[in-house]
Amino acid sequence: MSSVSRFASLEVDELTRTGIARLMARYCSAIDNNDLDRWPECFAQQCVYRILTRTDFDAGRDFGIWFCNSYEMLLDRVNSIRSVNVFEPHVYRHVLGPTEIVGIEGDAILCETNYFVVRTGYEGEMVVFSVGRYIDVVTMEGEAALLRERTVVTDSCRYDALVALPI
Repeated sequence: MSSVSRFASLEVDELTRTGIARLMARYCSAIDNNDLDRWPECFAQQCVYRILTRTDFDAGRDFGIWFCNSYEMLLDRVNSIRSVNVFEPHVYRHVLGPTEIVGIEGDAILCETNYFVVRTGYEGEMVVFSVGRYIDVVTMEGEAALLRERTVVTDSCRYDALVALPI
């Protein structure tokens, strides 16, 4: 089978493609602009969010440093970040590659997006915080795309101490 015919069946309509692009932008904007109360709004009510190293992912492990399996757990995580966690002032900035649709299973759209995140500290020092890919299961609710599942696969097996925030 040629690569053209293999991917031709994965085409989605423009409304869906636009919804997915807006979802990716909203997700990064909520984190990068310290508007974490909006971050859970990127997820469906029944959802999973996890962060794994590439090594853990390749070994078939289900969870690593982060694992939330409900919308309520995402809300609880944001509440914890806001009220319990203490860390130096900093900001993130995400840079995303194009989102590739890699499969369609019923109403689920399977996507992958490469990401690169820089953390800038209070005094201006910039460091690469994380690089990897998002492996997503997206669902459409009306015109809005929502994450049913996001697996963050980090290329590095080492985590920064500030991974208390979502990637």
